[in-house]
Amino acid sequence: MNEFRLELGLKTDPIEYRYSLPWLFRLLQEIGVRRVQLGTFFELYHLPDEWFIQLRNTAADFGLDIASLFTAHRELGGLLRPNPAWHAVARSNLRRLVEVGALLGCECVGHNAGAVMRDEMGRKADGLRRHVDFMKELLDYAGTLGVECLTLEPMSCPAEPPATPEEIRRIGEELGSWAAAHPTASAFGYCADVSHGVIDADGTLLHPPLEALEAALPWLRELHLKNTDARLEHTFGFAPEEIDRGIVNPEGIRDFLFEHAGRLPVTRLTGYLEIGGPKLGRDHSDPELERELRESLHFLRRTFSAARSPAPEPDHRMAAPTDGAPVPVSHDRDGPLQGAPAARVQTAPSVMCCDLRRTGEEIRRLEALGVDWLHFDIMDAHFTPNMPLGLEIIRQLREITRLPFDIHLMVDRVEFFVDQCLELGANRISVHVEATPHLDRVLGRIRDAQVEAGVALNPATPLTVLEWCLERLDFVLLMTVNPGFAGQKLAPGAVRKIGECRRRLAERGAERIRIQVDGNVSIANIPRMVQAGATDLVLGTSSLFRHTGSLEDNWAQTRAAIGRGLQPD
Repeated sequence: MNEFRLELGLKTDPIEYRYSLPWLFRLLQEIGVRRVQLGTFFELYHLPDEWFIQLRNTAADFGLDIASLFTAHRELGGLLRPNPAWHAVARSNLRRLVEVGALLGCECVGHNAGAVMRDEMGRKADGLRRHVDFMKELLDYAGTLGVECLTLEPMSCPAEPPATPEEIRRIGEELGSWAAAHPTASAFGYCADVSHGVIDADGTLLHPPLEALEAALPWLRELHLKNTDARLEHTFGFAPEEIDRGIVNPEGIRDFLFEHAGRLPVTRLTGYLEIGGPKLGRDHSDPELERELRESLHFLRRTFSAARSPAPEPDHRMAAPTDGAPVPVSHDRDGPLQGAPAARVQTAPSVMCCDLRRTGEEIRRLEALGVDWLHFDIMDAHFTPNMPLGLEIIRQLREITRLPFDIHLMVDRVEFFVDQCLELGANRISVHVEATPHLDRVLGRIRDAQVEAGVALNPATPLTVLEWCLERLDFVLLMTVNPGFAGQKLAPGAVRKIGECRRRLAERGAERIRIQVDGNVSIANIPRMVQAGATDLVLGTSSLFRHTGSLEDNWAQTRAAIGRGLQPD
């Protein structure tokens, strides 16, 4: 039996009328995401065959596979309407959708069934029967074109069927059985969305998203990945600023799917990031799309499509209604659809620990792993007795990567280096409290440039120095060795200091401030550092860059060590 695996892909919706498909293909090639779900656009139903053949070839030139075609709107819902003219348009466009999918070489072609008008809900049964009956014709037609599977998307309200677990199972059983009885037809499947559940008009959660996902399991062929709030009202991605306000935990979804892999009809399942992106058609918002896609895809690679930890798995089911009683919407953040880990740990490989003879190649490998930051230790041989990296390496690397730059200044002339690093494109900068008498002014300068500001503390520097600059801080960098050199032993009391820092921040209502640790962040030390409260790890020669293993093997062990640190006591 083939081993079950999850893959990560992207649905193309957010570039619609904003960027070209080659622009997106180039970005995905750079990130290392190979599977694409083409979202529909209004012109798709009228473009000639040659256009899609060329698009397929263009994707292949970038090493990408357009594995799926799926509606981006509710444009194929005419069969739910009472007017025969709408039926004819829906049938024609559904056939064309299948033809386009065949031209693109898609494994799956899918759509949502559309919406029953809320003032015509009495016509729902007739409309849904019409749609299901035509799906059988469409499955037969798709089979003649070589399309492997047609998928339908469960939605979030009774006006957009199927939505309830009962509807999902009933339609799945009918269409799945019909397809199985017609060997030349395409298979039937669901493209489930991890953010879709059912909340009634009173705001009561009737069917949690996991309940809908479980109902779809026997027919699950593909997945839409997005984040949502507790009321399932707004959807968004997994950029850092979006994770805390969302309830979807991709790691929990991953574990749930592995636990129930035996119920799925496939051994390879692709989850496609499906987001709308920032406000369309604004000079200040459109350029933000690339950052949102990069950050969301990197996060999903580390969580959804990453290998599972060998630790015992808990029961991840969300509470489901019992005896027909509604379940109130909960803001609790436990379980696979109730938020990311409370302190999502970010990784920042130290550039000075790379093989500097092949720095560009090393950066590409780090990008492929899905690290969060690149960490630069800038020293001046005065504040520390070393000077491994200079400003020029920041300048040159800024031109070849979009990973955010985390710059740790171990220098005497703090203000000079801050200005230089801001000009070079730093995304966050930490300065040593021991190096400047004007800490408040320096932190203000960094923040005024819309860059994250941090204070770095040597091992013997007391935490009390943070008291009057908390309002200026985004993070604290705790040196767990004396600054200057890689490969040192952990300073005595370093882990205790991490815990004390977390406690002090919590007491002052400053839990938002992250704690970065730098120095002997080893595979052995990571679990207790994370348990103590570290949220950001500078990775060096005792973890990611160990000479005893490959970068990829070291990364896997580092992630496993982080996982152990996040386990409850």
